[in-house]
Amino acid sequence: MKHSGRNWSKADVYVLPTTPPTLVKDYRRRSWPVRLYGRFCLNQEERALRRLAGLKGVPALVERKGPYVLSMEFIEAEPLWDLKKAHRVPEGFVDRLEQLLLAVEERGVAHGDPHPRNILCDREGQPYLVDFSVSYVRGSIRLLDGWIFSNLQAMRKLKVQKLRRKLCGTQAESDVRPGLIYRLIHRLGRIRKRSRRR
Repeated sequence: MKHSGRNWSKADVYVLPTTPPTLVKDYRRRSWPVRLYGRFCLNQEERALRRLAGLKGVPALVERKGPYVLSMEFIEAEPLWDLKKAHRVPEGFVDRLEQLLLAVEERGVAHGDPHPRNILCDREGQPYLVDFSVSYVRGSIRLLDGWIFSNLQAMRKLKVQKLRRKLCGTQAESDVRPGLIYRLIHRLGRIRKRSRRR
């Protein structure tokens, strides 16, 4: 089963009928600038999955086939994005998701993009995190390590609070100040939305 990337910057994604099934991200058919970007993303994801090996709620790394192809465990689950639109988010899901994000950070990895498309829910209502392509692994940039990680932790807190508001109706005031990284990403997101409307 093959899915082309959602846009020009995304990898082709294959699900192979192995036992268990394997998901493959493949940038080989992209233009050379996208392949270069894709190589960086796959490097980040590979490092994160190696650091998180054995953690429940994160796909297991299978293998790296060259610079532009990465294989990992396929997770049989639905994106939170779809569950939200169908009003089928299980009770207590956001609490379990927050615990998973904290467990990931305890291993020294900040996800970087806990978007509803990158959060899955299995049949038992358990959360899974996928797409670690923009994650940060502690020790990657030693000079800025603490600053980057604390910024991404603040972003995680804000994302979870936003999910609580949208999914649970919780209106608790936030005591978290958005870091520079969050503000930059938020600004870029607004620019992208405006460009799509034109």
